[in-house]
Amino acid sequence: MKTLLLVGLLGLGLVACGSSDDNNNGDGGGNDATSGGDSPFGGKDSGGSSDGSQNGDACYAPVDMYIMQDRSGSMGNDCNIGDNTNSKWCHAINALSGYFNSPQASGNAAALQFFPLPNVSACTTGTGYDVASLPTTPPAYTTLPTNTFDNLLNATNDQGGGGTPTEAAIRGLTKFTANNRRGGRVTIGILVTDGDPNGCDQNLTNLSNLLQAHFQATTIRTFVIGMTGGTDANLEQIAQGGMGPLHAATVGPLTNACGTSPAPCRHWNVGDGNPQAFIAALAAIQDASNGCVDGGGTINPN
Repeated sequence: MKTLLLVGLLGLGLVACGSSDDNNNGDGGGNDATSGGDSPFGGKDSGGSSDGSQNGDACYAPVDMYIMQDRSGSMGNDCNIGDNTNSKWCHAINALSGYFNSPQASGNAAALQFFPLPNVSACTTGTGYDVASLPTTPPAYTTLPTNTFDNLLNATNDQGGGGTPTEAAIRGLTKFTANNRRGGRVTIGILVTDGDPNGCDQNLTNLSNLLQAHFQATTIRTFVIGMTGGTDANLEQIAQGGMGPLHAATVGPLTNACGTSPAPCRHWNVGDGNPQAFIAALAAIQDASNGCVDGGGTINPN
């Protein structure tokens, strides 16, 4: 399965805060997914802070992200954070931990769920996937950086079974992000998978349309992150509906970011989940969601 990320954004008129591209079409702007804010790649501040630091800018709009991580058996052998097991699952949990603990994520916040869930189908409702595994109590997102997710990542394995119910994951993700928007912040969803849809509705157009309808109703973007095993063209078709900004094949330290799809593209390819590549993709998504620059995310109203 490939990792998919979903991002949600709402608009609030603030001085020096951008919410759409110059064409006013809300697609996130140009071909480069990185913004001019405090870049996780070390870029200079030119209009806002995407790293969550209150550095005197006129605009401050940290990101709330709901991450839906594939845990199907194809992700490979289980491990704990810090282990060097050569599997997509081990790479993924090390990358997530690395990002959650990263100073570059300071001020942003995250919630985490996995799919498939044991004995849960919920294809047409997303029930179960619309609730985070962590945090379990309000607020809906945990402020970063934190090691709070590490115990959950160590305790969870990749033997979810049940194929790859992408429809259920998308329906849960869109419900969660729509219902958990905090004022003055940018909400997004992220779907991560290493495979094509397998189970529930597998029609790519239908899945893309679910994300498109979610974006049109809420302006919340959904990002898709793909790992080895998924078909780039299929993941790209789904990601088109999520309306994440188009990005180049090389973004900061991340190369081959479009996989076999032509650049610019909307989904993010991280190969076998090498933690450096995976973290770079998460950082780029964070940067692309900066609500304080033109083409960035839309800030939720207070």
